[in-house]
Amino acid sequence: MQEYDDDKLIYKTEDEDNNKAAVPAWIISVGIHAILISSLLYFLMPGKSSIEDIKVLDFEVIKTLPDKPEKEPFKPLDLVKTNIVVNTDVAIEETIVEVEDPIEDVIEVDQPDDSPSDVSDIVSDPSTIGRVAFGHVGRSTGVGKYGNRTGHRRKIVGRKNGMTRGTEGGAISGLWWLANHQEGDGHWDSGKYEGAGTPEVDTACTGAALLAFLGAGHTDRVGKWKKNVKKAIEWLLIAQRPNGSFDNRNYANGICTMAIAEAVGMGAGGSDARKAASLAVDYLLKQQNDSGGFNYTGPSGRDDMSVTGWCIMGLKSALVSGIKENEIKAAFKKVGALMNANENKSTTGDNSSTTKGLSWYTSGKSSHSYSAVAAIGLLVRQYLGWQRSEPWMNAVSDGQISKIPKDFDSMNVYRVYYGCLALLQQGGHHWKAWNKPVSELIIKSQRTDGDFKGSWNNNGKGHMQKGGRVLTTAFLTLCLEVYYRGLSFEIN
Repeated sequence: MQEYDDDKLIYKTEDEDNNKAAVPAWIISVGIHAILISSLLYFLMPGKSSIEDIKVLDFEVIKTLPDKPEKEPFKPLDLVKTNIVVNTDVAIEETIVEVEDPIEDVIEVDQPDDSPSDVSDIVSDPSTIGRVAFGHVGRSTGVGKYGNRTGHRRKIVGRKNGMTRGTEGGAISGLWWLANHQEGDGHWDSGKYEGAGTPEVDTACTGAALLAFLGAGHTDRVGKWKKNVKKAIEWLLIAQRPNGSFDNRNYANGICTMAIAEAVGMGAGGSDARKAASLAVDYLLKQQNDSGGFNYTGPSGRDDMSVTGWCIMGLKSALVSGIKENEIKAAFKKVGALMNANENKSTTGDNSSTTKGLSWYTSGKSSHSYSAVAAIGLLVRQYLGWQRSEPWMNAVSDGQISKIPKDFDSMNVYRVYYGCLALLQQGGHHWKAWNKPVSELIIKSQRTDGDFKGSWNNNGKGHMQKGGRVLTTAFLTLCLEVYYRGLSFEIN
């Protein structure tokens, strides 16, 4: 008998019905064995889940998670209004770069502003100006000896001595130009920027530019321009000769000795720089004349005030950095003897106001000047420990402020560099009379256009013509750093 399977529409016979009854037992037997074998393999084989299994499990778990409760709507906090009382009598804070670490914060600029900020007058106690920046220097670590150049001390000392937002902006702009016009090997090529381009001038320019970076607290490890400092130090170490000199003439030797010694004092350059500084000091000491002064090359019978100034500054930086202290102090005594017992008694020996602050350019000559020579003489005497109250010191200071430059074209940058250093140390009304007009003129004269931005033109006055734009920019940047850059002038 045939039946229809309504589901499949297939004809089935009675034999097929009998076979159908026999199938379940066979299938059940196979299924049971398969389960047993699978279970055995499960326990014997290491477990391994396929990617498909993981996906399924993840999907199933997510499906069974309960729905997240709805978040309560955000309720804003009630604002408490507070009236802040401002003391409008205090205006100093707005003129100062208020930062915890000027090295990292003030100097972190990609490019200077189009024009430096105007100089604002800072009210200071004239009797204390200069003394803060040039306080006693301890015999601690190198960085501590130059600690006024960084951190909180830089801010306090700079403000006390007349630093403004304008002077800081100008100094940063000057460093920016120098950093962007350094050669790949680390030196500065004066010939590319209206200078002489000779080895002597390039060496001096490199030393002066390095001094500008160090003056703002930059080393080969700290500051925005640490790579520039590192390369400049490396270049000077390579340029130094086996006898310790950097050039045949002592202008460059004094400047470079000063730069390497300050780098060492600030913890830069490592042991190689310390060895180089020691060699440089040895060379300068051998260059000193028997009379106590220095000449272009030496020793000789000619004492040149300008060369003597640079050599003494180089030795002073080495002294502060703890390099050959006893030998340097002995050399300073010889310089003091020359200054106090020069052949021309009317300019140095009488130590009275009758000299009207004049100074000799070459020992024994009758030519005198209120300009750079007198400013150099003032600085050297401060190094040697003369008191501010000495009549000659006041006479020179009076002479300097009586001839404050009125325009950049006629300004003697060489004299202004020495004047800033010496008059800040002299302090009082002399520094106050000098600082504002001179710093304003320096900032006003700084270039703000194109590739010149941050630099100063070479006006060709004094000794600056050969140095070109590089040396002029380095010196005027140092002038704008003078508020915190200075060192103690006392020999303890």
